[in-house]
Amino acid sequence: MWNRDQILTRLAELRGADPDLQAFGADTHQYRLNPPLPEADLVSFETRHGIRLPGEYRDFLQQIGNGGAGPYYGLFPLDGYPARDALPSEHPNFLRTPFPHTRSWNPPYDTPGYEDDDHTTGSLPISHEGCGYIVRLVVTGPERGNLWQDARCSDAGIHPLCTSFHPWYNAWLTTRRAT
Repeated sequence: MWNRDQILTRLAELRGADPDLQAFGADTHQYRLNPPLPEADLVSFETRHGIRLPGEYRDFLQQIGNGGAGPYYGLFPLDGYPARDALPSEHPNFLRTPFPHTRSWNPPYDTPGYEDDDHTTGSLPISHEGCGYIVRLVVTGPERGNLWQDARCSDAGIHPLCTSFHPWYNAWLTTRRAT
């Protein structure tokens, strides 16, 4: 499914076409990937959280890289800042608790509990679009493997991106322009 050489070649092309890192988000990820994660690190994360990461994302982490170049400001590393800090410490079962949504959720912003973490259980933050918009990968529940956008920062709720990790990342990689 993933071809590391092709991805690295494409990232080098983008970096070459944008040496001053002027494209949106490029100054953050610089078209570079972090090293892949060893299987032992993946298993440790999964065991600690009581989950199994969706295959497309898990394979990417192990074969391609643990964060770095990607849509918007890039991909978060699996167990590092800011992803780690976005998992509420007061909810130790956060990832193993099923994601509660199967369709868009956008009640009025002044609804009690609108910002509560309970609305994003079972999902892992993998990228941010800026201004508080977060892309989340659902890791437990009926939407497992799908991406959702948490746009509560602008009172736009939480809604599906109607895709999984591989097509989302691949679309960015193949359509991204460095200008």
